[in-house]
Amino acid sequence: MINVTYANEGQTLIATKVTGDENVPRGEVTFTVDLAPRTSSNDDELLRRILDPIELDSDARRRWGRRYLPRHPGRGRVAQTNFVDPAWMEGQMILVGDFFSFAWVPIGKQIFFGRPSPELTLRMMKEAEVGMMRRGSSSEGDGEVNIDTMRDVARGMLEETYWVEREGADDNNDYNNSLGGEGSFE
Repeated sequence: MINVTYANEGQTLIATKVTGDENVPRGEVTFTVDLAPRTSSNDDELLRRILDPIELDSDARRRWGRRYLPRHPGRGRVAQTNFVDPAWMEGQMILVGDFFSFAWVPIGKQIFFGRPSPELTLRMMKEAEVGMMRRGSSSEGDGEVNIDTMRDVARGMLEETYWVEREGADDNNDYNNSLGGEGSFE
């Protein structure tokens, strides 16, 4: 599970792990994506950032209801077990209907994301805490699951998402319409 935030006036997506794994722990940024709009320019750096959309074949077009899947360049975090030797590598975000994926290009790994229900969010956070406890550690460092802290974090994320959607509905309509749906990926 990740928490998505935006920087640089909404032009950079930052995905931070809410639940981690043995390589990249929770609380660490797992990938960033450049969402800057395409512009025509002779600037070589800008041209390297621009990725053409993926054109779908006829079967995929029927399934997803669109001809092209927009994509944006990014950087994905990788590390050895226990977050040893963390490094960034080339990646890209691909918008797929109401979902998106992030692909770590050099290693061919791709993960799909969607907005979980509040119940699924709490269940995933609890499972992550129980898993950490089985490995002998927890986020609090005392070996005990802190359900109250997890609940507070989840409530905070849901509250923030509610206000972002409510206050930013008019500001984000163009962006949401380009994704084929409404809401954000938080």
